[in-house]
Amino acid sequence: MNAYSIYWIKEPVAKSYFHKSDLLHQFFNEYENDPERNYLSKQFSFITQRFHLYKFAMHLKQFSSPNIYVKRIGNRIQIKRDQEVLFLYVENGGLSLRCSNLEAAVSILFPVLEDIHPFFFVQGQDNKHFGWISPMTHDNKNELQQVLYSYF
Repeated sequence: MNAYSIYWIKEPVAKSYFHKSDLLHQFFNEYENDPERNYLSKQFSFITQRFHLYKFAMHLKQFSSPNIYVKRIGNRIQIKRDQEVLFLYVENGGLSLRCSNLEAAVSILFPVLEDIHPFFFVQGQDNKHFGWISPMTHDNKNELQQVLYSYF
């Protein structure tokens, strides 16, 4: 199974770092390698919203399509659709996803996550894939505070 970490990024941070995914990826790698380091832990708390397993499971049950089966088993959530199975765990304030292929997560889990919040960042634990679950909308692009410089 493939393993991915999903982080709930607070909106002001997401708007500032949406086009700097490589920096977020680097930060989350450092944090996952040493979550006890004080300054990394404080930065992580500042930029992310923590997942609450029970509330998250209830939201999945309520907003998933009828052909998706959601079951909370101890500290994990199992999501099934036909032969596809996803497992979710809350670890270090992030959400850990285990699935056979990312396409299953994109079709089953990611639409529900987009309903909760538009800024979730995903990165592979055993591969180098990372990025945002949903693209930046046109409205959000206008809110970015970017400055363009022109040198002659």
